[in-house]
Amino acid sequence: MPVYDLVVVGAGIMGLASAYYLKLNNPSKSVLVLDRFGAPGQGNTGRSNAMFRNTFTSSDNQLLANTSIDFYLHLQNELKLDIGLQLIGYLWLLSESQVAKTEGYVQGMKRNGIEVEEYSVEELRRLVGGVVTNLDRDDEEANVMGLEDISGAVFGPKCGRLDPEKLVRFYANEFMRLGGKIAFKTNVEGLLLGPSRKLGVEGEPFVWQEAEVKGVRVAGGISGEIEAKSVVVACGAWNNELLEPIGVDGHVKAKKRQLFSVSAENDGPLLSLLHTRGFNNLGLIPLVILPKSGVHFKPVSEERKFWVACEDEVNRPYINIPDRDLDSYRAEPSYYERGVHPVLAAYFPQFRNARPESMWAGLYAYNTVDYLPYAFREGNLIVVGGDSGSGIMKGDALGRIVDALYREGADASLYGGVEYGVSKVGFERRDVKREEWVI
Repeated sequence: MPVYDLVVVGAGIMGLASAYYLKLNNPSKSVLVLDRFGAPGQGNTGRSNAMFRNTFTSSDNQLLANTSIDFYLHLQNELKLDIGLQLIGYLWLLSESQVAKTEGYVQGMKRNGIEVEEYSVEELRRLVGGVVTNLDRDDEEANVMGLEDISGAVFGPKCGRLDPEKLVRFYANEFMRLGGKIAFKTNVEGLLLGPSRKLGVEGEPFVWQEAEVKGVRVAGGISGEIEAKSVVVACGAWNNELLEPIGVDGHVKAKKRQLFSVSAENDGPLLSLLHTRGFNNLGLIPLVILPKSGVHFKPVSEERKFWVACEDEVNRPYINIPDRDLDSYRAEPSYYERGVHPVLAAYFPQFRNARPESMWAGLYAYNTVDYLPYAFREGNLIVVGGDSGSGIMKGDALGRIVDALYREGADASLYGGVEYGVSKVGFERRDVKREEWVI
């Protein structure tokens, strides 16, 4: 049986960021990453909207995201590593009631040094051509949907998009350069339990013995059992599949989320919207979040497209242990046609005739308690997840936290020398405030 100091399960953003910092700060340790897919970031990382923001209500989320974003900016701007990062910004369009509700959020962000701007509805109309801020009160469809007029907007400039495959490839390449190993096309079928002190008696571990994770059982590219002195579970939506059979609560539930790609090619009004100036140095419209149902769209300028999505909560079931085949979760044309599109076209008539050229689905891994990620240690088992749709934007910070947990440190050193108490995102002594601004 092969033996490693550390086995990391999952080659998405959290698994590879964790593996990189584990190997970087523990160079003498042997580290193996296992993943069922054939390349880095081919699970939900690769299917994500790949956006990032530091505009959160929780100061912990602000810190985890801000330091990660700073590291990504360092990669692209100082190390000249292309990770497709674009500071396009986030633009929330708000109804009257939402303006009042978010004012406290905005002031809290400003107190914590988060750059955020507020626009009146008049300023918004000057900046964004074609946006409908005052809906027709005789519009039966708008009334049925409960759409409200736009009364203001909030803009986060240190927000944007990046290429998830390029980012995870950086972590994978650096990890392997340091001597780490990755085994793709390898299914981790389960965690191996055993007594901390083996007696050699059949049936161990008994209830009176202290049990611990001894390794993993695998099939595929590698088959059999792999012994590990420590195991990191970073499978995102699939954490429960490995944790629940050994009696560890993964504290995560998955939901299907969908993306729809709409072309602006040969469409003058949509192209004009795509190239809206005034928000960033790229001359692009930011990611725009509408007042209703979390409908939002982002520009993909290199393809002359918009990606459109929606935050559907109550009508979308939680999934405790998702199917391993992500293709079994399909985007639904009717969801766009009957749910997303009517809201989108009401506020932006440019989308009235826009239909998706392509669509796909992936899974969000939610921590339903407070919508912040978690990282905790149970003996020689370390678990990270529950990113609630923001794994990429906090991935670097979480990788550093996992490394600190492994080295049994009280604090993790985040990018920029920021010290962060790792127990804050654990569960025994968790000390975070619930995130109120979830997309």
